[in-house]
Amino acid sequence: MILFLAILSFSVSPADSARALISIRTIPDAAIHYAQMAAAEDGSWMLEFGRLLETSGRFEDARRIYGIALGNSSSQETSHWLINRIQGVSPIDTTLVITASVINTGDITAWGVQVILPMPVPSPPLQDLTILRNDFTSSGGLLTAYIPFLAPGHTVDLSLTINIFQQPGSARPVTESISDETLSWITGTIRSMTVPSTLPGPCVPMSEEMARLAEEQGLTMRVEGGLILDRTGCIFHAWNVLEEHEVRIDPLLFKEDSLLSIAHNPTDVIPLWDLGPTDGYELNLLYKNPNCRLQGSLSAELR
Repeated sequence: MILFLAILSFSVSPADSARALISIRTIPDAAIHYAQMAAAEDGSWMLEFGRLLETSGRFEDARRIYGIALGNSSSQETSHWLINRIQGVSPIDTTLVITASVINTGDITAWGVQVILPMPVPSPPLQDLTILRNDFTSSGGLLTAYIPFLAPGHTVDLSLTINIFQQPGSARPVTESISDETLSWITGTIRSMTVPSTLPGPCVPMSEEMARLAEEQGLTMRVEGGLILDRTGCIFHAWNVLEEHEVRIDPLLFKEDSLLSIAHNPTDVIPLWDLGPTDGYELNLLYKNPNCRLQGSLSAELR
């Protein structure tokens, strides 16, 4: 293996001395031992030690280290990050309520409004997903609801209640059939991508662009959507999945954390649906009269 094909970037010293030990395929024991020694000498490297434990699949050890770091943290930003990481290495069994809200912001009544969501599907073997309550009708891999009419200024809320059981998981060592050239192309392509300034967020266009570029290389990637669980709430997010090997690749996260963005499935990331059938949108509104002004929003809450 050519060394530079497998190296992941770090920005925190003394990680420079350990770069050669960190590969995209696996997290060697030597890297973890180095990180442990660095953390003993410099408490600020405790976070890097926890990250290496997490991405190598040693989730109990990672949770212990993150907890120690949290107890010693004096930074609100670092504490926030550590709380999320502790959640990400812990199994979850929770109820999720997704609400689609449709409001008529215009001055005429909207008739025959269709509200469309992607169908939530489980992601075995790490995640089991069960729909408990549903205001939608399932058809053709989509969830659809029909609003006969919506008067000006009025709002309709439609909810979807899901039970989710999920274990943390890592795909490292990355499946051996993925070549070094493919891995090098993936990391090189993401590094060359710019983060677009689009609303409501850049994750979908980046993931769609990554899937398009992968297709040109003879690779099949789907755009998958779901939630990022944050201590302040639930954030809708999108990423790629290399389909043949079911390896998760997050182009947006890669810009901040290359180690956690490839071949990693923490429980603060909840996959929900394939965004392909809805052209990258979690929520779609269909109605006939172009003069109507409807606004849709999607929210999620853990119960």
